[in-house]
Amino acid sequence: DALIGAARAAALAADPGETRVSGPSLYRLGLGERSVVVADAALVRLFELLRRLAASPLPVLVHGETGAGKENAAWAVHHWSPRSAQTFVAINCAALPESLVEAELFGHEKGAFSGADRARAGLLERASGGTLFLDEVAELSLPIQAKLLRALDQQVITRLGDSRERPVDLRVVAATHRVLADEVKAGRFRQDLFFRLSAAVVMLPPLRDRPRELPLLARAFLEDACARAGRPVLHLSAATMAVLGAHSWPGNVRELKNALEYAAATSPGPVVEPSHLPESLREGLERSDADAGETTVRDGTEPPVPRAFQNLAEELRTLERQRMVEALEATGGVQTRAAQLIGMPLRTFAFKLKQHRIASRGRGPAGE
Repeated sequence: DALIGAARAAALAADPGETRVSGPSLYRLGLGERSVVVADAALVRLFELLRRLAASPLPVLVHGETGAGKENAAWAVHHWSPRSAQTFVAINCAALPESLVEAELFGHEKGAFSGADRARAGLLERASGGTLFLDEVAELSLPIQAKLLRALDQQVITRLGDSRERPVDLRVVAATHRVLADEVKAGRFRQDLFFRLSAAVVMLPPLRDRPRELPLLARAFLEDACARAGRPVLHLSAATMAVLGAHSWPGNVRELKNALEYAAATSPGPVVEPSHLPESLREGLERSDADAGETTVRDGTEPPVPRAFQNLAEELRTLERQRMVEALEATGGVQTRAAQLIGMPLRTFAFKLKQHRIASRGRGPAGE
């Protein structure tokens, strides 16, 4: 599965007629001014589908949880489409004030309402010729849905306070965390607009279902945060990765990015430890451990004798120290080779030697 996933990711990243070589940078899929990490097989297949859909004028509907990366999927459609040189306009429908939503979407003329001191093109008009991304489209009210449907069907808009129809040329990508078919049944979303937007439907898996991407995304976000902060690149300890892997990530990729930006700001040394992560992540792990350790006797029988557990972070530190010692013994004390054996950056290896109080046997990084 890993081999096939790497091959598919290489094929996705390569231009027609080009060859790509597998490696850590392979999973950063370049999309013009943006890049996304694509390592999980399900996400590779999804972006392959988006690339094929991009060549057509079909509207695309992206289903996915909040923070899972729906805008990146929409941007991929725009980047791979014939409209890539034109404007990409992203609209968060949930963030538009109800009193201003019509003016924001369709524009307004001077004097159309109190405070309208000049004419202004709406977001749909500004997206003409390019791609319009309607994020959280299910949050629009029914009257606005009716006006949006007309604009998409007839490719014309009418500004607020004006009677003239203005032509627009729109490619639409919509997204929602809701199930639109259920919203239609409940009467909260127009069926005709649903059919108009859902010519092609893609499902974006949440981060918890993309475990191969978690360490790659974590390191990428940490590198980016360090670069913005102007500090050397930090490294994630094994204990920190264990905490990240145990979290369910209800906020998906956005929550992970925030956590790593917090770690980049709070970590004093070259290695990010669990104590440098947001408290919510550490509390969740402690709660899970406590819940798993509780035994409730419901049938009157004696509870089993509990095992003696070591703190997970301490156990990982012990294992880390043991592997470092074994690697040094296997390489005759040459730190560079020992670090390579266990896949640890040399700078981190040297820092951990002092942290774990491991004698370096008098051999330098180059074995001198």
